[in-house]
Amino acid sequence: MSSYVQEAIQNSGINRTELTAVCAYMIRTKQARGQHDAIEQLASGKINGTELMEQMTRCFQVELKEEVTPEDELRNLMNEHTST
Repeated sequence: MSSYVQEAIQNSGINRTELTAVCAYMIRTKQARGQHDAIEQLASGKINGTELMEQMTRCFQVELKEEVTPEDELRNLMNEHTST
């Protein structure tokens, strides 16, 4: 493993497995020009690895719609009918 990679792991607080995903995310979001640039930024401490992992997590999160069961739908219809 190169010294830059080892420094990136130590300085950023991310593990070796996460490093690949973090570098890809940095390139995709134009925070780095390439893999070498991403690793260099992580090694130098310019990018906070913990904050970047949080940013990645938020980016991939999806808000789930509330599932409505047929019973709930019937109950809502009945409530609407009785209130009019």
